[in-house]
Amino acid sequence: MEPAPVVTTESGKVQGYRTDDGISVYKGIPYAANPFTAARRFQNPQPMQPWQGIKKTVSDSPVPQPGRTSAQPLVGRAGDLTLNIWRPDDIKGKIPVMVWIPGGAWIREDATEPVYDGSVFAKKGVMIVTVNYRVGVDGFMHFAHRPDNRGIADQIAALKWVQRNIANFGGDPGRVTLFGQSAGAGSVAIHLGNPETKGLYQQAILQSPPVQWISPADATRITEQFSRNLGISADPEAVARVPFEALVQNVLKVGNQIKDPARWGKLSLGGTAFLPVADNKIIVRSPIEDLANSDSNRVPVIVGSTDSESRLYLVPGGGLQKFTEKDVSTVIHQMGLPSGTLQAYAKNSINAQSPGDIYAQIMSDYTFRMPALKIANIMSKNQNTWFYNFSWRSPAYHGRLGAAHFVDVPFTFGTIHTKEAENFVGVNPPESLSESINNAWVSFAKYGNPGWPQYSDKDKQTMMFNTTSSVATSMDPQIASLWEKFRF
Repeated sequence: MEPAPVVTTESGKVQGYRTDDGISVYKGIPYAANPFTAARRFQNPQPMQPWQGIKKTVSDSPVPQPGRTSAQPLVGRAGDLTLNIWRPDDIKGKIPVMVWIPGGAWIREDATEPVYDGSVFAKKGVMIVTVNYRVGVDGFMHFAHRPDNRGIADQIAALKWVQRNIANFGGDPGRVTLFGQSAGAGSVAIHLGNPETKGLYQQAILQSPPVQWISPADATRITEQFSRNLGISADPEAVARVPFEALVQNVLKVGNQIKDPARWGKLSLGGTAFLPVADNKIIVRSPIEDLANSDSNRVPVIVGSTDSESRLYLVPGGGLQKFTEKDVSTVIHQMGLPSGTLQAYAKNSINAQSPGDIYAQIMSDYTFRMPALKIANIMSKNQNTWFYNFSWRSPAYHGRLGAAHFVDVPFTFGTIHTKEAENFVGVNPPESLSESINNAWVSFAKYGNPGWPQYSDKDKQTMMFNTTSSVATSMDPQIASLWEKFRF
């Protein structure tokens, strides 16, 4: 492994490694001090203390979190909060920077997953930064006398670190594009509505943004349920004494417990027990309302979603086949959607062959697609906005996965041939589609324009990414009208 150039940061010198194709990679650069110590547990991020000598930054680990398989109940480790950088070796002047916030339903995130490798961006003259942040208990559990949204505060600390340090790597702190997918895109939406982040980035991309949030009262209920499961008191000192293995297992347990709508109401639709909290600081009203009422972060944005987001959660485990028409009617009633919703989806929605297909489309719209449309409508009133839809249907799971959640991410990064990506995109995904999306994001980062017409509420021009991509009108107007009065 050939060493990369030594770079001086505010806390000390770092040295990563060079790849064979002219990219310098720095993995595991600390941007905030270890938040898992007794003194810093469940507090906002604290600055790193300076170190002596040269820190080797050639590998990284996420924070403690549930593994994706039963054989890995705990992955990650307690330690400093870190970020990773990919940059081309042949930098001339200061180049644009893209800061990636990974998703994971607020309970997982891993900034060094192979699918997030920034090499393809770096080859095209864009520096990539990927950010690890606290999730689950440490990132989002609510305590009466601790700050909420600690995972979001971590991201803000990373953005401030980029402003102070990225020029030393050859990046331009005045040309930062903040981007993320899923909970990462939901985080970007929160930053867009938060005055504290003004000036920390100049434009943003939101890929499948959920805008779910939770009230302090409901967050308290979840903390109490979590603590009851462990037989401890619902206070930070007691929770801090629980080993990480037990904490992350209980994160999954509570996530399953709240799926009972009779007891948990609308919380049962969230898919996770840990969500950003309306704390009257980072989130004042709700992410969407803060976004609509904020004039501090009117930056150019790209926002969009995939056609059939929720199929990711329903196809691999076989859940799609289990739904009945009664189940679909129940969830429509829970959400308070208008009469005629079931008939509209049966007639007009994507993949509407069975009750499971219709349920998947309603949940796709609730969780990701309609929030993306709402964000586009809000932002386009004041700022340059581009809207997209990812419509390529994956052949994975015998073609049933379709244009599901996350399928677009390997295409975004040009990592469609990684082993991780194969589960989502199959073995022979179209290279041209990856080039189209990646080039659009690069063009946006460099020139502020992804290359298709801007979106407005009047003409709704939307880039439809597919094997052959083209601009068309966005979502079915009848389906969109069902959600007009829905409060996200």
